[in-house]
Amino acid sequence: MWIYLIRHGETDGNRNRIVQTPDTPLSKIGLLQAEYLAKAYAHLPATHILCSDYARTKATAAPLHKRLNCELSYTELLRERNFGDLRGQAYDEIGHDFFAQDYNPPNGESYSQFVGRVRRAWRHVVNQANSKDGDLVVMTHGLVLRCLLTEILSIAPAKLEHSDIKNTCVTKISRSDPSDIPLLCNANHLADEAFSAGNQGAV
Repeated sequence: MWIYLIRHGETDGNRNRIVQTPDTPLSKIGLLQAEYLAKAYAHLPATHILCSDYARTKATAAPLHKRLNCELSYTELLRERNFGDLRGQAYDEIGHDFFAQDYNPPNGESYSQFVGRVRRAWRHVVNQANSKDGDLVVMTHGLVLRCLLTEILSIAPAKLEHSDIKNTCVTKISRSDPSDIPLLCNANHLADEAFSAGNQGAV
């Protein structure tokens, strides 16, 4: 059985490089990406979708959930990193590297706090996967995926940079052997050139 880690579709915040808020919706392209994702993975023997409770992940999961007709649940553990007072601001206006591991955003999560939460999220994912008969789909965010892959699954950062964490990219992980990853940040379901403008912002 498999665990599928998926990033949400494009938002205007991604495209315009703005630190997003929980209620940021998908863009028109993001809605199309969600439909393409659902069509490509409608065959999965998945019995459960575990999803961040933010608007953009819910909207991305909806078409796939409709096709799979499986259980759907939400968890705060899969939320994007909380950048506190920086949310809603353009990257260029912030004036410093707010992704730096030693930067603590005001009223947000430090990097160590974020990693700790993602570790708890992964334990929850594994527990959910082990309690189900079929595959598990996990719908989350770009920085969460990067943290899962590098900090927990020990994917080399250089390999991850080569793969890129595009909107609606899919990573397929063996439930019994997390080192078995036949798909890493795969976005082949987005063949249309109209999607090439997306995937700009990380959060």
